[in-house]
Amino acid sequence: MTPRPGAKANPTDPKTWDTAWRIHAVQMDWTNSVDAKASFAFAIESAAIATAVGLSTSDRLFSALPGFTPLLYWSGLVLLMVGAGFAAAVVTPRLRGRLSQAESSTNFIYFGHVRNWNASELESALRANDLLPQLARQITVMASIAWKKHLRVQWSLWSATLGGLSLIVCGLISSFWSAN
Repeated sequence: MTPRPGAKANPTDPKTWDTAWRIHAVQMDWTNSVDAKASFAFAIESAAIATAVGLSTSDRLFSALPGFTPLLYWSGLVLLMVGAGFAAAVVTPRLRGRLSQAESSTNFIYFGHVRNWNASELESALRANDLLPQLARQITVMASIAWKKHLRVQWSLWSATLGGLSLIVCGLISSFWSAN
């Protein structure tokens, strides 16, 4: 993406800095929001898995499944587990240990980079360097991370929905079968 023709931003202009930090802050909010959604999805999916397993004990809904319903049951359970896996992947920290250590000599916005600095050297680097390119890079990295997290939550919810529907159909068939 290129700037609009004729539009020039002065990197020392406070508006440029304010805009960049606002974009960074909004992306932090989006990341926090998707992490909360993933935590919610993981909790619901875990409860659904536990319920399905609990209903599989003797003399329960899923204990004696007729015909093709075991396929529905296992498909539903696997889809719920896949959904929970996607949700867990969203909230799993991405620390990039060795890579962030190698990058830390020229970067100091991400905490994984800053952990390798001492305070006086960091102060000198902050005074001597133009941080706008680093901030722009951090914004694009965060955007990529946020996008992947949102996709995984979406996959988690779709997988769990399909798994839940499969278990509901299995339960209805099993109930109907045992009633007759």
